[in-house]
Amino acid sequence: MVGVITTVASRFYVEFDGITQAQIKSMAQISYEGKVTGNAKPIGSTKGGIHDRQTTSGGYDSNPAMTLEVYLCDSTQSASAQMYKWFQECLPPSEGGQGNWSKNRKNGSVVVYDPNGQEIMRWNLERAWPKKYSVADADVTGQDLAVETYELVAERISKVKSVSGGAVTFGSR
Repeated sequence: MVGVITTVASRFYVEFDGITQAQIKSMAQISYEGKVTGNAKPIGSTKGGIHDRQTTSGGYDSNPAMTLEVYLCDSTQSASAQMYKWFQECLPPSEGGQGNWSKNRKNGSVVVYDPNGQEIMRWNLERAWPKKYSVADADVTGQDLAVETYELVAERISKVKSVSGGAVTFGSR
């Protein structure tokens, strides 16, 4: 029987250079956008008037990105505090940050653990940095916890299935 990995009752952590085992709410998205070349013009047509096209991959339009959600928290050890500090280090001085983007690209991982504390999945990010930050709407009448969202961009993202090993890598080489 093929095992299915579920995230129900699992825990997600980020582990980056300087950010140690900070629990996050979720990994919302990993995205890659590939270039398609050669499909703009037909290379020929059949007797019946059907056009033939050649399509090839031209690499990626942009670097791979990953979106993380963390609960807003004031503890200095929380994912919220550590991720926001990293974001501030990368943000340009004109926007209130420290402007050290090139020195703050980090290697790290998003790791999923099952309810028993066993690692079941890992995404490794190489030379990543926080590209975007947002915070959820505040509603004093609601009962939801406040959530911050970070979009990370990396040179490469590798998915490692810890249960049975193996890796799949995306990005530029």
